[in-house]
Amino acid sequence: MAGQAAPTEGRLTFEPAIARPEVFQRVEIRVEGAPPAENPFDPDVIALDLESVSPTGKRTRTPGFFHREFTRKLEGGREVLARSGEGAWRVRWLPLEPGRHQLELSASVGGKAVARASAAIEVVPGRRPGLVRVSRRSERYFQLDNETPLFLNGLCACWHGPRGTRDYDDWLDAYQRSGINYIRLWMWHHAFGIEWDRQDKLRYRLDSAWQLDHVMAEAERRGIFVMLCLDYHGIFEVKPDYWGGNNFWPRHPYNAVNGGPCQTQNDFFTHLEARRLYQKRLRYLVARWSAFPNLLAWEFFNEIDNEYAYLKHDDVVAWHRDLGRYLRSIDPAAHLISSSFTGGSERPDLFALPEMDFVQYHSYNEKHPARMTAEKTARFFQKYRKPFFVSEYGTDWRGWKPDSDPHFRALHQAVWSGAFAGAAGTGMTWWWESIHSANLYRHWSALSAFLDGTGMAGAAFKPARFQENAESVIPFGVAGPDEALVWLLDRDHDWPNGAMEAEPAPVKDAAVTLLDMANGQWSVQWWDTLEGKHVAVGEAAVANGALRLEPPPFRVDIAARLRK
Repeated sequence: MAGQAAPTEGRLTFEPAIARPEVFQRVEIRVEGAPPAENPFDPDVIALDLESVSPTGKRTRTPGFFHREFTRKLEGGREVLARSGEGAWRVRWLPLEPGRHQLELSASVGGKAVARASAAIEVVPGRRPGLVRVSRRSERYFQLDNETPLFLNGLCACWHGPRGTRDYDDWLDAYQRSGINYIRLWMWHHAFGIEWDRQDKLRYRLDSAWQLDHVMAEAERRGIFVMLCLDYHGIFEVKPDYWGGNNFWPRHPYNAVNGGPCQTQNDFFTHLEARRLYQKRLRYLVARWSAFPNLLAWEFFNEIDNEYAYLKHDDVVAWHRDLGRYLRSIDPAAHLISSSFTGGSERPDLFALPEMDFVQYHSYNEKHPARMTAEKTARFFQKYRKPFFVSEYGTDWRGWKPDSDPHFRALHQAVWSGAFAGAAGTGMTWWWESIHSANLYRHWSALSAFLDGTGMAGAAFKPARFQENAESVIPFGVAGPDEALVWLLDRDHDWPNGAMEAEPAPVKDAAVTLLDMANGQWSVQWWDTLEGKHVAVGEAAVANGALRLEPPPFRVDIAARLRK
């Protein structure tokens, strides 16, 4: 840093916590001297903005945010937060290229600039891979800024229990050990929601924001990407659901009975003042969390169509288009954007929006999870030409039901199938607390071991074609010019088939034939999908594009890595 940042107007000063940050390293900037304001969350009242000019002349604007520190402790098994200090202004800045950057911080009150400060900071190259993008060479997968392919191996972990952030300390540690690189979080009343109750309109909950800071930082430290869901369908509901709750419209701060602008739930999507309120919240979200390079995406809604008794789909689509454009215009890191529906509702006009960067599907109570994943991946990709993955999966939406899947084969097949269907990630299982209690992470760690060192999610990979001659197994696979990954599933144990069998008979003398393969010699390495270890090696010759695979005897499923 070229000396202490000096004020040019007023008394505004700022100091980055890191003197020489690396490219893609989040920089916390402490701001002092900001004018007092009755409501620090309303940018019409007071706004801080950092404008950075990169060595190549690119200008980016990063909003500042009001912040308060908290301390945490456990009392009787519950997390208790205590304020630490009166709060202060901060900016979180993410440098996107190396070299000397010029920084200028401005404060405005009532839309009028009242103070400025400027400085220069040197950014060094480093080795950080960058942010998640849609692959520039394949519409099917994700990649990082340094063009490293990224396949999402993960699960939903949307909220904590009474132990608060301590739950995530335990879960994230287990995820890292298991090779899990993706989770999904919800901002709602149970966790992380900052504007959901009567008194919250433009009075954001700083304790919840601090908890989200903690989880995002711990996930970043462990190399785990996060899809952040900003709202969920229950904010529009007036009747208790299956669980006796999730009816939050009577308490919502945008509801007219609570002083908000919305007479009806659909006004949330059409009323100008409601949109302005939401834009202000988006500005705060961008200010506080866009600098986290492990933020995979902003997800506007969870299963918004659950409330279509109160909402008009065309208005929902228009809102996603307009707010998607606005969010993209203010996010200096240009994170991906998406939204989600229930599994029984496919709405092409929303996912076809250019503002929606990838496509999702929620699956519950569906038989044959592997075949479901393959069918949905093929159909959604053909329709939208965007990355796709099953972002929620469970054998039953009503709860954790291990009695229907006592050997967790449905879970295993949901997790493994995405990698061999051409999806951008695994099936993201629900019921994360039960998964953690049962220590079922071997299903993810085995897949992580299998994929390590492969070209998974590379631009050349696409779903493989098989000759329809496999009687005992269902084949799945992805292939490129000189590499292929294959997964064979015993037809008799394609869940719920054979779900109750504790000791399935081994599959013997199975054979499948891959088509459209490059002629020549290929090495074949067979893997145990529960142990995450290879169990046999061999070779196969390809003539006329056909490669015949004959796996060793196996139970339920087996996978293979092939190289030319």
